[in-house]
Amino acid sequence: MSMTLDEIRKGMSDKVFDKIVDIFLRESDVLHLLKFDDCVASVGGGSTMKYKYLRKVLPATAQFRKLGGSYTSSAATKQEYEAALAIMGGAVDMDRVLNKASGKFDNLAYQIEEHIKAVVSLFHYTLINGDAVATSATDSPEFEGLDSMLAGTTTEYNTDKVIDLSDITKLKANADEFYEALSLLTKSTKADALLLNTDMITKIQTVARVLGYKTESEEAFGKKITSIDGVRFMDLQNHYTVTGGVATANPVVKKNITRDVGTGLTDIYAVKFDVNDGFHGISLQGGSVIDKYLPDFNAPGVMKNAEVEMIAATVLKNTQHAGVLRNIKIA
Repeated sequence: MSMTLDEIRKGMSDKVFDKIVDIFLRESDVLHLLKFDDCVASVGGGSTMKYKYLRKVLPATAQFRKLGGSYTSSAATKQEYEAALAIMGGAVDMDRVLNKASGKFDNLAYQIEEHIKAVVSLFHYTLINGDAVATSATDSPEFEGLDSMLAGTTTEYNTDKVIDLSDITKLKANADEFYEALSLLTKSTKADALLLNTDMITKIQTVARVLGYKTESEEAFGKKITSIDGVRFMDLQNHYTVTGGVATANPVVKKNITRDVGTGLTDIYAVKFDVNDGFHGISLQGGSVIDKYLPDFNAPGVMKNAEVEMIAATVLKNTQHAGVLRNIKIA
């Protein structure tokens, strides 16, 4: 049975789990709509958790024939793919005295929330940029991302040229070309959402104003949801890495990309959320996607450990229901 994260939590009576899932949902628009197929199990007690599926690559064809003539045989083409569940999480160690001294400020709750944000960031980053060979016989702990899945497909658009929106003059000059390309992306994939970065959302909203279109907004979890032609914009924001005590923010949907066609580029991804024929998540059989491990501060032991863990991956069952518009120059 497939369920969204919100549907999964409704069947849980654990109030702490409910609060943790609520933070996940507040941090991720994708997790509101992404359904998880919870059927992955370890086969024969093995150490891998694999999900095998068929990806539709080419449709069947039809043709006319004359009386006495025959049809040329054709077949819809599907290829077998395999995805492995990825284990993502974070841990924090806390002295039991520090917990006692926290007063009104709940340091453990703060640390758990910050680790949830980090898990969401890692999940977002991987569903776009995940290891291209994660589905083969490698030791990679990641899962394959859309950037790799869509390379070379019929829904990978604008690979050989640039649409320049880098300043207002160029944006106005190229607004019609861009909007036509964006419409082709969304309509050809029957997209529910566009996955993109903050700068690209701003550019699209400016294009919409220039062309006289409206972006509609409503409130959800206190955040604005913006759409155009009924397709939601999902800002995947930043993925943070920490090295030597210095944090670096990198947009999940990369910008300032350099390719043969130009510099200062970014891409726009479109997805249709559909567990049977589109883009969806996978999770453990009977699992909850998210698990929490909280300490007992009354038990012996000076240092207490808390962990948040997400066991999931994403797959694409039909390349016609996801796509990418490449090489939009925004810088």
